[in-house]
Amino acid sequence: MLFFKKVKITEPKVLKLVHQLEKFYMEKDLEKVIEMFHPNNRQISFLNEFSLMMTFQTYNIQSEIMNFEIISLSDTEATFTYTRKHMYTCVNKNDENGDNPNNITSFYVQIEVDNNKIFITKYSKYSQLFLNTEGEILQEEQAVVPVNAHFFENMKRFISQFQLDDLKPASYLQWSDSESLGYLPEQERFSYKTTESFTIDYFEEMVASSITEHTETYLHENNLEFGEIIEKKENYSIIETKFLRNSRLLHELVLSMLAPDGFFMIRYLKSNNKPIDQKLRQHWINQMKGATAQT
Repeated sequence: MLFFKKVKITEPKVLKLVHQLEKFYMEKDLEKVIEMFHPNNRQISFLNEFSLMMTFQTYNIQSEIMNFEIISLSDTEATFTYTRKHMYTCVNKNDENGDNPNNITSFYVQIEVDNNKIFITKYSKYSQLFLNTEGEILQEEQAVVPVNAHFFENMKRFISQFQLDDLKPASYLQWSDSESLGYLPEQERFSYKTTESFTIDYFEEMVASSITEHTETYLHENNLEFGEIIEKKENYSIIETKFLRNSRLLHELVLSMLAPDGFFMIRYLKSNNKPIDQKLRQHWINQMKGATAQT
């Protein structure tokens, strides 16, 4: 009688899986890349065969793992994050034009054991930084704003209203009718859990009929430990909230602002399980009030 050893997930196996995925990607082995994902989870955009084949035909890829962190781990499941740096060179050297998609990208990943094999079940990008041909992060917002961003110009005018010396562009998220530009402490650009953040969220339209309705809905429909209006006018409000996430206190200041070209929510969030320092709190409130003049 044959006995098969039951596969168990361990931290070394998780790290090995990450290196295997990157190895198969660099080797342009589309079949092996796809096989690493659970059959029920192969519809994700990363596995778009046409896109992958076009990339593989156009570029040679070098990968470097820059950060790896286990979030949860059991014998049968694991959740982790990792950051990899990809440098691209054209297969045909005559095609080189300095626009290669070099980047540093961070992923939130879940894996599980099924049929005695370890599969990837979730593979979600949460930040991406764009690089020049030497592998250096591009300057300021160029580091995160993709070429197909529709609404960055709408957000751009507010950036200069805030002192962001200690915060660097770290992510840019896109949806059909909204986009979000996020800043983190420079040393936390690759982190999934961070100590603070600044974001500018743009929406083509405000769902509520007025700033008053929006503000009241925000304060009463979110599960808050504390919520208070600091200032409210016809076209904007500034509120302060405190809430718990994973048993940690988060303290946030939110400017909601209706402008002729859209609806904006500009936030400063402290997520290190401590309230915002009173002097810093007032500093952000003053900056938010100043930003309302740009509508």
